[in-house]
Amino acid sequence: MSRILAATSLALVLVLSGCKVDPASPEYWEKTLGKARRAQDQVRVLETLRSSGHLDARFLPFLHAELASDHKPEVKAAVARALGDVKNPASVEPLGNAVDLGATDSAGNLLNKELASALGEIGDPKAAPVLMKLLKARDNYTRIEAVDALGRMHTQEAVEPLIQLASDESTEPFLNKKAIEALGRIGDARAVPVLMRTLTKERKGISFYVESSFSLFQMGQPAADALLKVMEGKDDELSRWVQKNGINPASYSFKAAEILGDLREHRAEGMLVQQLAFKNEDPRIQAGLRARAADALARMRSAAAVKPLAAMVSEPDAGLRREYTHALARLGGREAMPALEKAAGQGDWYAREAAIDALTMLGDAREQPVLEKLAAAEPAKTAAECQEFGGEGCGDPATLARKRAEEIARYGKRLEAAKACGADTGCWAKKLEDADKGVVERAAMEVGRGKTAAHVGALLARMTEKDPDTRMALILGAEWLVEDAKDAATQARSALPTLEKQLTEEKSRTEYVRANEDLRRLVARLQRQKT
Repeated sequence: MSRILAATSLALVLVLSGCKVDPASPEYWEKTLGKARRAQDQVRVLETLRSSGHLDARFLPFLHAELASDHKPEVKAAVARALGDVKNPASVEPLGNAVDLGATDSAGNLLNKELASALGEIGDPKAAPVLMKLLKARDNYTRIEAVDALGRMHTQEAVEPLIQLASDESTEPFLNKKAIEALGRIGDARAVPVLMRTLTKERKGISFYVESSFSLFQMGQPAADALLKVMEGKDDELSRWVQKNGINPASYSFKAAEILGDLREHRAEGMLVQQLAFKNEDPRIQAGLRARAADALARMRSAAAVKPLAAMVSEPDAGLRREYTHALARLGGREAMPALEKAAGQGDWYAREAAIDALTMLGDAREQPVLEKLAAAEPAKTAAECQEFGGEGCGDPATLARKRAEEIARYGKRLEAAKACGADTGCWAKKLEDADKGVVERAAMEVGRGKTAAHVGALLARMTEKDPDTRMALILGAEWLVEDAKDAATQARSALPTLEKQLTEEKSRTEYVRANEDLRRLVARLQRQKT
């Protein structure tokens, strides 16, 4: 009932405002606001103005006057939102004058938050001093808006206070994370040392790795220099900090490998190849570091990694074998084919499947007989596996074997596509529309290696692919084209608004977390080239 009365009240205000004044004019809305007596009605008038389609620079004198009036804080907050929509630098001073750092109640805190948000939307450098003051506001939501705004504005003078905020253990972890993200956007090398610490730091069971690794990626060269120094064991200060805080030194090698791979830092190639043979008394650490080295080498397309990785594909652990075979699939070429063919007949089904996956990502018509033999041998292998280990589906080994043979046949569609396309990148670009996700995954790699800028649009058009693994292949293919062909980068930049929108809309989609971390890096790479 109260909602009906409120709506009726607002409608009455709009009617009483009269019909002689143009509804698109500031005068009309000034009169309408003046006739609204209650704060909640005034807020509704302002929100209606925001959605009316009429709001523009003509309204600035009216809105600035309302912001300087004695309206309640919640009304001023609505005015601030409207000024944020207009995004005019002339609003910076009125917005700054409305800040109340002494606010303690929820309405005052809301006002400060909306003021910070509006200043961030305007993005004028003159807003920086006010936003830096708001970093010290009592309300964390206000501080978050100020941090975000300073990051988006690339405010260099905010680096030191943001460094302090990123490492402040007395503040909320979420605010630490926002400061880390802002430092990445600004890209000042002064932030690298603190980001190197937050890379492995945990507090209250919360990790800062995702934010820190992406910020270091955004830093580029200064971050790569620092990470290489760590891998070489030459950062004595960080080593002392690691020891003092009880952090396993191997965690830095693990995380450095991942970031250096993202950065395509070829200075790390030799060390990463050595890490493929890394040994540790803890098998989990040993496996993790080897896997991250394999992934990094694949991302930077290291020819030197093919031979040692080919020697590792008989690894009995299915998960670890998949890391190695997946790396080889991205590296391309036929050098590893004999090892993959052998591994495709060894181990349990999941280990065999990992090798078959890579075999069909690299092979062509020559591997079709191999796949047929593997499918024919699957019933005997499944029966033996069920007898020895049991497991899901082993109550009916014949049906399980048939399903696995059918899965092998599906992998064979990639070989059929390779037979049809060969080295014709244009043919592979058409295969990006194939109904089989495995064929699309292979096509993405082939197009990415093809160095034909004209095909980058076909890859980017598939960025909303529902299968996460296929999406990751499409992203990597696009990254390779952007790296190899200048014209591809130019074309890809035109897709930035669409990609940025996608990242925002899919932020809560957990199934795309890994794939969209790669997409974030592609977007950041394009943004960096744009500037």
